Parts: sequence; structure tokens; C-alpha cells
Amino acid sequence: MIKRSIFSPSDESLRLDVASFLDSEIAPHYGIWEKDGRIPRDAWLKAGRAGLLCRTAPKNYGGQGAGFLESVVIAEELGKRRFSGFLTFLQSDILAPYFLRLADDQQKEAYLPGLCSGSKIGALAVTEPQSGSEVGRMRTTISRNDAGLVVNGHKMHISNGFSADVLLVAGRNGAGMKGAEAEISLLIVDTDTPGIARTPIDKSGMRALDTCELTFENVCVPAQALLGGSGKGLLYFFTFIGLERLMLAIYAQASAVAILQELLTFCAGRKTSAGSILDYQFVHCKFADLYGECTVNQAFLDACIIDQARGRHDPHAASLAKLRTTETLKAVALLAVQFRGGLGVSGASGERATQDMIDSCVQSIWGGSSEVLRDAIGKGLINGI
Repeated sequence: MIKRSIFSPSDESLRLDVASFLDSEIAPHYGIWEKDGRIPRDAWLKAGRAGLLCRTAPKNYGGQGAGFLESVVIAEELGKRRFSGFLTFLQSDILAPYFLRLADDQQKEAYLPGLCSGSKIGALAVTEPQSGSEVGRMRTTISRNDAGLVVNGHKMHISNGFSADVLLVAGRNGAGMKGAEAEISLLIVDTDTPGIARTPIDKSGMRALDTCELTFENVCVPAQALLGGSGKGLLYFFTFIGLERLMLAIYAQASAVAILQELLTFCAGRKTSAGSILDYQFVHCKFADLYGECTVNQAFLDACIIDQARGRHDPHAASLAKLRTTETLKAVALLAVQFRGGLGVSGASGERATQDMIDSCVQSIWGGSSEVLRDAIGKGLINGI
């Protein structure tokens, strides 16, 4: 639907492999997993064996040593199918970079092979009930005692949190920690550590995505669990948030284009007294507007992807990409319900269309809501004057 030129023949070959894996190993079971509210561990192990996890990690840790464009291909194929419960890039391209960039050799050896193989599932535990995007206002604390480090606090809406074997937990410096008490640190916490309670969250959007709340009550870990420097967690978070938002934008864009293509096909087959829905000028205009939005978004997003692949990180551009792609996705998903008429809210067609619409709303919230992104983008413009 949209012409692109950023992928090599090897990238496109990988795309075929990813599509085959998703269609044969994930699609037949996905409906059941949506009802269960989580993806079984075996699916992660299969993805690991297929080489679809943490592809950019070095080969000595179990990765493929691949470039960023291969991560893009995987995220796009997931987006086309809207497999929102099996977002491998949450592990591969949002969590793993913290380990790749910040972990010492011992930490890398302990966790990266498992993240690459799927034998370990990881989760980033940052969001709290009272501070979603306001990371600096979190209340979870990390203190030091004679035995090591102690975590106390509450995290909310943690993706893959209930299934996770390892958590990357952000908390404010407490007693005994180096640096000011207001500073944030990051800890690697195994989920079998005593004092961790996990509660699944039942939700209407992205139903197959394992989402939970976490409580930490005097959770003790060794001092070696500290990731990077004490008090530098906020710096680390804002260093990696651009990549997180870029990956979410890639997924949203692929979903929007796929939904638009599917809607075109549906409208061509939906008969009216004039022939089909596609015989109406109003329909032409709506498709033209949204196709134009998707095309412009794709051009900007591809520019961001190329910059990221070349090692040029631009969190402001990534924020704008996420804002535009997720807002366009919502408009496309809403139209997909409207143009289906009664079939947009009934039967298999309606179930898919309404789920796409609800899921699209989730995507304009997670990773920084549209309102937060607009505020940040606007402040960046003002401060640049």
C-alpha cells in the first residue's frame, strides 16, 4: 500500500520467516490466549529457537548480532496481525538494551542468554498508580542494609509482569544509597525473591498481553543487583525512552496500514443499492485522508528508523512519531467500525473491529500518553526558541 525503500533483500527474507512463524505458531492459538489473558511460556521458547528474540544482542549471549532494521521487521509483522499479547519487542528492544548498555559482565552472563532464548521473560517495572508518565515522582524506594539492597513499593500496569522471571525495577534512593534521596536507581530483581506479590489485571484492551500490578515488601537483593550507577536511573530512563516510543510507533503504524487495507477489502465486498460502499464519494474522501496520514507518518517514521539504525538517537522525533502514528491508528480503527455498519459491532467482523478500536486507545496511552507527548513536544519547541 505504501512504497518503502529502507529494507534490504535479507530484511525482506527475514520478514517472510517471521510471517511464517507467526501464522503457524501464534495465529492458531491466539484467540485462546486472549481469553486466558497471557501468552504461554512455550510460545516464547519457540520464538527464541526461531531467533526472533533480542536479535541485536551479540552472538556470544545468544542473539544474532543483527542490525536494528531486523527488529523493525519483527515489530511490523506483529503489528500487521495485531498480536498485542505477544509483543516480543518489549523484551528484545525495550528491556534488553538496558542490559546491553548498562550491565556488567556478570549481569550480562546471568540474564542475556535467557532473554535471547525465551527461557527468561523480563519486564520493566517503572509505572506506579499515582505516577504513570511522571517517573520522577515515583514512591518505590531502594535502601541499603547490611545484607544488600531492599525494595519497597507498588508498581502498576506492568507488561509481562505476571509471567516475568526478572524485573528491572526503578525506585527512589532511600537510606544508605549513594546520591540524593530524590534520585532514581535501577535494580535487577528475580521474581522468585521473597516479598514480591503479583496480581493480574483484567482489561478490555490488549487482552492477551500479560499485565499486572506488583508490590514489593522488604524485598532483599544483593548489592550486585544494582544496574549501572546509583541515582542515575532517571538519566537511563530518558536515554532509552526514545527507543521505546519508536518501537511503539512502528507497531502502531503497521497496525494502522493493515486495518486500512482490510477495510478497503471489506468495503469492496459490501454491497449497496449503488454497487458497493466504495462507490460513494464520501468514502473516497475518508480513505484518501487516512491513507495520506499513514503515508506521511510512514515517511517520517522511516527517517527515524534510519537514524536509529545509524546510532543517532532522537527521543523528540520518536515522541512525535508515536504521537502521530497512534492518533492515526485510532482514527483508522474507528472508521473500520463505522464503515462496517452493523457488522462493525456484531459477529466475527465486529469482534475484530471493536477490539482493534479498544486496543488503539491503549496505544495512545502506554509509553507516554498523547497528552504527555504533546506537552513534551511543545515545551521542546518553546525551549528551543
